Amino acid sequence: MKKGQKNILYLILGQVISVFGGAILRFALSLFVLDQTGRADIFATVLAISSIPVLFAPIGGAIADRFDRRMLMVLMDIANAVLAVFLFFVLGMNQSIFMIGALLFLLSIVGSFDTPVVTASIPLLVEESKLEKVNGLVNGVLSMSNVVAPIIGGILYSILGAQVLVACSALFFLLAAVIESFLQIPFEKRALEKGLLTTLTSDLIEGFQEVRKNSVILKSILIAALVNFVLASFFIVGTPVILRVMLQANDSMYGFGMSLVSLATILGAVFAGFFTKKLRLNNLYLTFTLSGLLLFAMNLGLTFAGTPSGNVLGFVLFVITGIPIGMLMSVISIYLISMVQRVTPKENLGKVMATIVACAQCAVPLGQIMIGMIFKQTTSNVFLPLTFIACSVLLLSFLCYYLFRKTVETDIYGRKEMI
Repeated sequence: MKKGQKNILYLILGQVISVFGGAILRFALSLFVLDQTGRADIFATVLAISSIPVLFAPIGGAIADRFDRRMLMVLMDIANAVLAVFLFFVLGMNQSIFMIGALLFLLSIVGSFDTPVVTASIPLLVEESKLEKVNGLVNGVLSMSNVVAPIIGGILYSILGAQVLVACSALFFLLAAVIESFLQIPFEKRALEKGLLTTLTSDLIEGFQEVRKNSVILKSILIAALVNFVLASFFIVGTPVILRVMLQANDSMYGFGMSLVSLATILGAVFAGFFTKKLRLNNLYLTFTLSGLLLFAMNLGLTFAGTPSGNVLGFVLFVITGIPIGMLMSVISIYLISMVQRVTPKENLGKVMATIVACAQCAVPLGQIMIGMIFKQTTSNVFLPLTFIACSVLLLSFLCYYLFRKTVETDIYGRKEMI
């Protein structure tokens, strides 16, 4: 196996094990909090607090551009393992919910640093022509880990309990750290001219300036955030409403439908390298146009709901249209990330990737609020809400066309060569 292939293998394997451990840890803690308190408000508060650290991602990006990324990955997984050990002991204490929230907050901070480090490392390990393929593979495999972990976690939780699961997650983090220690990521040490804090602050400002002055990066971040704001939020909030409320899906059909949506986004990521061969920034809008038309088709199919046979037909049409939309959503995200990686100078990769991750992730809760308000009055008909969302996607298509209509290959590769 070639050196580059080994590096990618170590990166993917280390990240899969680390993400799997993190997913099992979050699953065990969420069930523990619910079992101990029986209160959804406390559970939601704990989850909300653990989501705040995504705002720290740009700081993680600045650190990624200054220090050895291999060592950072190893240290972050060791830190996760140490925090998991603390959680193991905390679970046995009385009044441990506050401590669980605090430790989850710290785990989320480490996680917010991890994403920009990994995404900034990929362009240094593969050729530019393979960025979509590797980015898609990494994201797809990691997403699969997040899907599989709760299934396995649910089985083990009932057998072993929360404490044992937390201990297992610590072992996963340590194993990931060992695997990542074999990585060989190019690194050029840069002096901290003005001290650590001042230098990192200066680097953060430099990263934001890079985003502001580079039109390709700025537009890509905007589109990526809007994809999450509209489409990702629709799948998170709208899909359960459509399946459970409108189509009256039983537990089996509901689980099957939700699983297919998750599988679609994973397949889109894994095969992103194939789907993006003919994709360019100036024709990216076509993916949104197709998504919008598929949403209209889904909407028409759902008009048959209301009778047993109509619900089955609506469910089938929902699956037929929802799977390609989920795949397109992943393809768009992977393609935009790869474009940003191409045009960003190596010394700013971490900061810029952290910015796109933070903006995209922060757009999700805002979108969920919007989708929730749109579906608020939904009891038996989603025609108007879904029409609004489909029109929003078509407007996003027009915006994408307007922003990138004059973008050509030299804006990407030529700019990189000048840098």
